Amino acid sequence: MRKDVIKILFAVAVLLVLALFQKTQAIGEDFFVEFSPENPGSNTLVSAKANSYSFDIDRASINWVVNGQTKLKGTGEKSFSFQTGNMGTQTVLSVSITTESGAQLRKDFSFKNADVDILWEALTYTPSWYKGKALPSPGTLIKITAVPHFSGATSPTKLIYNWSVDFKNKPDISGLGKRSFLLRSANVFDNNKISVIVSNYDKSITAEKNISITVGQPKIIFYEENLLEGTRFNQALQKDFQLNDNTINIRAEPFFFSIGNLEKLLYEWTMNNQKIATEEFPNILSLARREQSGRSNIGLKISNRINIMQSAENSLQINY
Repeated sequence: MRKDVIKILFAVAVLLVLALFQKTQAIGEDFFVEFSPENPGSNTLVSAKANSYSFDIDRASINWVVNGQTKLKGTGEKSFSFQTGNMGTQTVLSVSITTESGAQLRKDFSFKNADVDILWEALTYTPSWYKGKALPSPGTLIKITAVPHFSGATSPTKLIYNWSVDFKNKPDISGLGKRSFLLRSANVFDNNKISVIVSNYDKSITAEKNISITVGQPKIIFYEENLLEGTRFNQALQKDFQLNDNTINIRAEPFFFSIGNLEKLLYEWTMNNQKIATEEFPNILSLARREQSGRSNIGLKISNRINIMQSAENSLQINY
């Protein structure tokens, strides 16, 4: 009899252990948290949302704790926003949930506040005096470089870079130390969307950045070329220009054409819609003052013989 009781008690104990084990297994991964952005940098506002497929999250008590301090607590408080810390610090988010059945769950998330910048340089022509940024035009090359800001003395060459262009992963330009690449720009007025995820070897530190590069058109700006002073780059010629001297040399500066194709540019000058030729330099047109008053419409089209997508036009009116 005693042995039977022992067997029954043992069987009950086993059943209780199995039930507890099954319950633990059932709720061990009961909820997950989604973050936006997924890989936040330093001083970044992060949106977090808890969800579950095995219990009613809206009836659960949820506690959000950042670096040991409770920031939000209540039934159904499944959404929460917080700010990551400064560069080199760590932000720890703890999410504790008590389900409707009384099960207690918790997950901790650590954000090592790293960051990354994406720099870009269009390989297009601008005059040496130009203070602005060279802009991409259709079919030009753009140099893209990631500049990671990770704590410690982590070398950029020791990090792994995962690039995507226009929402497509680019494994051929991704990998260890691959922090830069050359991109062929999109069509005019389109955007190139660039994204990079940078991480260390064990993915304990991750940073992400997205940028959009707008592709424009090449431009032509006219300046007066003075024999004594040189080019008057301090002031561009206006659309309606009054010629007071006997002669004028008009210099055309092509902006944002491919650097490697400058010698392949074709200059087509017109006066009152009639083609005219330049004397020595294709980008400088010399005009003499007429004896009678009047006006002339000067036009110029510059096109790239190598890249037919690159062309620009401009015109001005000269009054005598």
